[in-house]
Amino acid sequence: MSHTLQVHSLLDIPFPQGEIVKFLHQAWPETTLETWQKRLTYWWKENPFHRPDSHHGFLARAEGRIVGFVGGIPAQYAFHGQALPGLYATSFKVEKKYAQAATMMFLAQREVMKTNVITHSTPLPRIQTSLLKMGARAETNITCHYIALGKPGYFNRKLAWPALSSGIHLVTDLTTVTSLARPYQKADRLEKFTSLESLNWYLASPMRQHHLIGAVDSQGVLTSFLMIAARSRRCLATWEIVESFTTRDDGEELLALIGALVHQPDLLPQRKWLLTVPEFSHTAALEKMPTLGQRSEHVSHYFLLPEELRTVPKCTVLAEGDLGL
Repeated sequence: MSHTLQVHSLLDIPFPQGEIVKFLHQAWPETTLETWQKRLTYWWKENPFHRPDSHHGFLARAEGRIVGFVGGIPAQYAFHGQALPGLYATSFKVEKKYAQAATMMFLAQREVMKTNVITHSTPLPRIQTSLLKMGARAETNITCHYIALGKPGYFNRKLAWPALSSGIHLVTDLTTVTSLARPYQKADRLEKFTSLESLNWYLASPMRQHHLIGAVDSQGVLTSFLMIAARSRRCLATWEIVESFTTRDDGEELLALIGALVHQPDLLPQRKWLLTVPEFSHTAALEKMPTLGQRSEHVSHYFLLPEELRTVPKCTVLAEGDLGL
């Protein structure tokens, strides 16, 4: 059997997208063929970070048909002001009869990680173990702050929310935004590369609705934003900040945006009474938030990094990887 098994790197569009869609629908039939088609088109053809040499994952074939797949969503990272190629791993599936294909595709990442930051945000436990053996950086714990919205905000800690500075106004979409102040928050750490194109793309995800609350100056320049998604916690409908971004030297503008939502929960389309604010590493500005409390939570973010980036500081957010895409 093994001599008929081949693993192919998906480097060039077009490749057999229709065949991949059918394989993924058979693997996860609860997701319709139409939805898989939309997802692959969104990941690959509509993605602003796609380049002619982008990786899109790996395909395993046996006897002429697909028996395994792991997708790659082109991404981009920033370090010292330079854009670096990245890849969000997604939808890892192999037919049981061809288990060897899983190892072959997984190990094929070793070559890709020499030049790309590969992000796994939804790996199964056995994959997490393999990632650690490959030297992945694991970020598996966050501190989650709980904030009441609207009138229940009275029960938050008795601290004041800052206001937006003079000349800065709040927006809930990108229609009036002319540019982003810069594509990264701090130059001396590895973090997502952000652009207006990537923000618009993320907001258009076919899998999860995202909302934006941003701070814009008089010239239409976006200086800070919150990306927010709905989630359920113990059957309670809540909002969660999946990404926060600021080009300011401190976190006051981010706190002002959160405070605006606390005072005006109708900024978002459905009324919810609780907001969660996660952080992967300690952020001094968040100590100033009026909150109900905080707790530690487990997440599954793993990063395969080029050799020269393995020890550099990193800023991680929930909206990193295929979550919500």
